[in-house]
Amino acid sequence: MARPLEILGRDGALAKSGPTRPTRRCQGTSWDGNQNFCMRLSRKIEKLTTGEAWSSAVDAYYRLSRSLTVPQLLKGLDQSEFERLRVKYGVEGETKAWQKYVDEKRWLRLAIEQAQELHLDRRRPSRILDLGSGAGYFLYVCKRLGHDGFGLDLDWPALYFETFKLLGLRRVIWHIDPYVPLPAFPARFDLVTAFAICFNAHETDHVWGPKEWQFFLDNLEKNVLKPGGEVFLSLNPEPYGHYTPELRDFFLQRGARIDRQKIWLKFQGFEF
Repeated sequence: MARPLEILGRDGALAKSGPTRPTRRCQGTSWDGNQNFCMRLSRKIEKLTTGEAWSSAVDAYYRLSRSLTVPQLLKGLDQSEFERLRVKYGVEGETKAWQKYVDEKRWLRLAIEQAQELHLDRRRPSRILDLGSGAGYFLYVCKRLGHDGFGLDLDWPALYFETFKLLGLRRVIWHIDPYVPLPAFPARFDLVTAFAICFNAHETDHVWGPKEWQFFLDNLEKNVLKPGGEVFLSLNPEPYGHYTPELRDFFLQRGARIDRQKIWLKFQGFEF
């Protein structure tokens, strides 16, 4: 079981402004026209008292010292191949279906942000399994940061096969089903990721509940992850939101840290 962790959360209520606002003072400054200053000052003090300021400074240090840009990522790759894929698979104006992934610059930029959020720009070389790996841009960023990445996805669309080949990545073809273990891998992983999850029967009448997720997480812990391994999940929204109350309680009882649609789990062996 994972260790209990606190939920991320932040109060951000703003004072209502009316037609006749009383004059108040914050650090000797009139409230009229300066309420944003007061709020910023309060936020800065909060960061200092919670340690968030130090965390932000560390983030900034690593992003500067180990900066990674889209041009750097594309250097050494065959640009004519990306153009060929755009011509072959691209659909003008498509922003939702898989054809959107022909825009390699856009998705590499997002992949850099995802890797930074998971602190992959500062951790020791790790083995990473990405479920629903898509075109492979996230795994390519991981590779450039010194990690050993492996993908898992369906056998379509053909674009994904071609981008994995172009980026020099590896993956296994597999359909994730409830109560079915993942395939056996040659070695275990330090981290399992899944972004914009669809394998949980997203947008159907049988979206996974606590029982399906319990089987899935137990399987990861017992057969896929190294001792002390980590899991990062990012859920797609359903008509009722990202969670039912029961599902949210389940993740919390497993020791998850939750921030909106994002879920972090660390199993025995590591501390946050």
